[in-house]
Amino acid sequence: MPNSNDEEDKRQLKDSVRSIILTQGNEFIKELLRKHKIQIGTKKADFSKNILAAIDAGTLTRQMIEDWLSEVEGWGNQHIYLFQTPTLPTSEIKGKLLASDFARLIDTAVSYEFPQELELSAISLTAEHLFIAWHKGAGGWGRTPSRDFERVEDDGERYKYKAYRERFDRSVIRFAWRFSDPYCAVMIQLPIEGDAHTPIHALVREDLKHIGLFDNDPKRIPLSQAFKKMTLKKDTVVQSTRMMTDGGHVDVVSTLTEGGIEDVQALREARRGVDDNSFAGADGLFHFLQDKHAELSQNLKVQGYGVESRIRVWVQCKREDVYHVLGVVWSNI
Repeated sequence: MPNSNDEEDKRQLKDSVRSIILTQGNEFIKELLRKHKIQIGTKKADFSKNILAAIDAGTLTRQMIEDWLSEVEGWGNQHIYLFQTPTLPTSEIKGKLLASDFARLIDTAVSYEFPQELELSAISLTAEHLFIAWHKGAGGWGRTPSRDFERVEDDGERYKYKAYRERFDRSVIRFAWRFSDPYCAVMIQLPIEGDAHTPIHALVREDLKHIGLFDNDPKRIPLSQAFKKMTLKKDTVVQSTRMMTDGGHVDVVSTLTEGGIEDVQALREARRGVDDNSFAGADGLFHFLQDKHAELSQNLKVQGYGVESRIRVWVQCKREDVYHVLGVVWSNI
């Protein structure tokens, strides 16, 4: 007789397939299936069918799915702010968490909720890191014309039906502190129009202070010096840079479809002719390519805003991709 707990676990996993798993990029889903030797298919419907069958067969388990989600959901396609690390000894973190209102979430690596408002929903504490995640549901309905149809009813009246497919989505906000790093980060997967990030930072700060990680507001780490140095190096393709001072700024921009400032002599000389010490702030648009960064799983477009201490990663990627980018930025500070 099937174990009722196992059946309930499988049911929950199946519920998450459409709402969470299939909202990840196709390449990431294929990697999940390929890694566990599960038939892949060519489209989302195939992925769904094969994942559900693997869950029923027990060849795809909750742990496998959660390990995969922790690597791909909420990484990339985000804004990253770097902060000074807490002064709290790491040995005291668990005690602080247990005494907080969020104790029940300890070791909840993945949340399956879609809250209407942003809320703290998962905490992963290991010997190497502390990751705290907030989620906000962002689903809706999308027109699906291929499913439209007309029908004549028994009374002779003709009716036209327009189809909409329910779309599941959610945004992830993450506080990430790898204890071996000299910085921690707040990663926001929501647009930055206007002051949209201000209330998010406020919520994250209050939750972190409630837990006891910080007594005061965390301090951002200025990144302008890092971006200045990166625009002079050759390990990324630098598409543009802006150097800022009181009363104005200097832009150097490459319009090449392939290549950057370093590939245009006049731009290269203009950038190298600037006295960096005369400019307090610096931004930059960088392309991290696999031929120079073999650790990456894909090429990445990254934008840096020095005064804001903000890094914009433009595509969804893996956790280690994000940390590779942060490592390069940090090595230039």
